[in-house]
Amino acid sequence: MLKRLWLATLLLVSLPAAAEPVFPSLKSCSQAGSDCALVLDANNYLVDANSGDKLSDTAESVGAMNSFELYRDGDRYILENENFSQAKSRRWLIFDYDNGRVALEGAYVFSMDINPGMGPYWHGYDCRADTKLFARPSDDSFSDAALRALCGDAEGMVVSGQSSSVTAPAKGLTVSVPVYKARIRAGSATYLFAGSEEPDISTLACLSNCVSGTQWQERVAVQPALLTDEQNETLCSADEDIYFSCLLTGGKTVSVCAWGNNKPAAGAVQYRYGMPGKIEMLYPQNSAPPKDKFFVVNASEGSVNLNIIKFKKGAYNYLVNQAFVSSLTVLKGDKVVFRQSCGAGGHASVSRAAMQGMESLPKSAEDFR
Repeated sequence: MLKRLWLATLLLVSLPAAAEPVFPSLKSCSQAGSDCALVLDANNYLVDANSGDKLSDTAESVGAMNSFELYRDGDRYILENENFSQAKSRRWLIFDYDNGRVALEGAYVFSMDINPGMGPYWHGYDCRADTKLFARPSDDSFSDAALRALCGDAEGMVVSGQSSSVTAPAKGLTVSVPVYKARIRAGSATYLFAGSEEPDISTLACLSNCVSGTQWQERVAVQPALLTDEQNETLCSADEDIYFSCLLTGGKTVSVCAWGNNKPAAGAVQYRYGMPGKIEMLYPQNSAPPKDKFFVVNASEGSVNLNIIKFKKGAYNYLVNQAFVSSLTVLKGDKVVFRQSCGAGGHASVSRAAMQGMESLPKSAEDFR
């Protein structure tokens, strides 16, 4: 590790003018004082350092020839996977993490192959995200699911040629790879590993048509805020599904937001209450599938339409009601302790997607309190 960090420092002062480090402030999350919100635990799960929540139900696959390491570079996290077998490979998955929410940024994959006439050579591919939030995987490891979401069926080909406007040092590895944006082929990029004969995260530098360290920081800075202010009507972000949202008569907004949810055990659903930029309540606190947490009820009777999203937190039952006048109701036992109706708005009804993504319950007396 010390060697890697020393190489990173050396890289900053020895690269050609056109080559900018991709990870200029790289830190290992296993280091003391790293301030990482995520850790890679002893069982090879990515885990929230404060809550202990896992980012996947399946651990990363390790063995004698396969290892994982977690790094942080500013606001980005990098999960590195190295394979030390004869068919060597390096995979670096880049993502943002904030209070249980994951936004994929990109991935670099480099692999070694052997040409009978030329000997061993490195090739790979560069995948760049379409800015969607990433739902917690239930059947795969975090890295496998994330790489599939970023790269699809991308395959690393050798890309001939290199920008004539850049000059690579004589000592070091230069690799040109195809680029995929939102899983669609979009040209090629050239990377430099100064002073190294193999891909190394601490010496990765941008030569042409790639995302440099400065550009990564700009992308983080211009990412859309998690909350939007569409007439103060929703606390869901632009890349989330709005299962329900309305501005209450008391001036606060109630929203049920989802991403990647098409069945109860998939994706995530979250209840939010407050104002844009000042959320007062989240449930659950960290992203999770809605199974055993959220339920939908069709409580319609006769000509009266009533659909409900409900959940329980502690001693309180929360009911988000779609009716002739939609509302939020909070019960403690049989007693109504809070009720406010919705004002005008286009999302004050339970979406059809919610009916598919969450478990159903039969109507009961509490639905009519």
